[in-house]
Amino acid sequence: MGAEIAALMGFFGITGAFALIGTVLAGWMAWRIVEKAGLPGWTGLGSILLSLTAIGAIVPLILLWIFAYMRWPRDEPAPAAPGYAPSAGSGPSPSPRPAGPAALPPPPAALADGRGWRLAGPLGNGGTVSLSVVGGSAAYVLTSTAAAGPGELIVPDSSVGQPHARLMTAGSRLGLEDLGSPGGTYIDGARLLPEHGPRDISAARVIRLGSVELALTRA
Repeated sequence: MGAEIAALMGFFGITGAFALIGTVLAGWMAWRIVEKAGLPGWTGLGSILLSLTAIGAIVPLILLWIFAYMRWPRDEPAPAAPGYAPSAGSGPSPSPRPAGPAALPPPPAALADGRGWRLAGPLGNGGTVSLSVVGGSAAYVLTSTAAAGPGELIVPDSSVGQPHARLMTAGSRLGLEDLGSPGGTYIDGARLLPEHGPRDISAARVIRLGSVELALTRA
């Protein structure tokens, strides 16, 4: 019998300790809630006194419910960026792109180079020769003959063959081909042979036909 009474007293002692801990926690929660709500200090003291009574035990629960459902500033929706209005029902709003510089118009198309070519230099007899190469014909024959036909350019010197070489135009480029003349054809000092075929001389400075050196320029 004495053991049963001791067990019963121990049970009630544990229950009382839990009740005391619960009451203290209820009072602390009531104080914190009142403090966060910005109410006067006497309200917090009153909430603690109420929590020490049987009726006041439910007060923290009521305050917790109010605290959970009251509207706080962080619950307000963030303001939309200026100049951007998301459509209704379109899901999460994408981040607005920063305004950048206006797109530049495309550059104008490059104009075709309408200039021709000029070959000029001294002759062995003391004279000079100046030849103009324009885009009117795709090919010109360099020769020393006195009676030149269409598309032929005369270099009146005995070292120049009949014919000697061929000039070819393609847009803003100029090509040269040796036709097997004994006097030889040179591009900036380098020998051009018939088996080399046409060579681009657009960037050349001097060509030599036999013993006649002709400076190449744009006209």
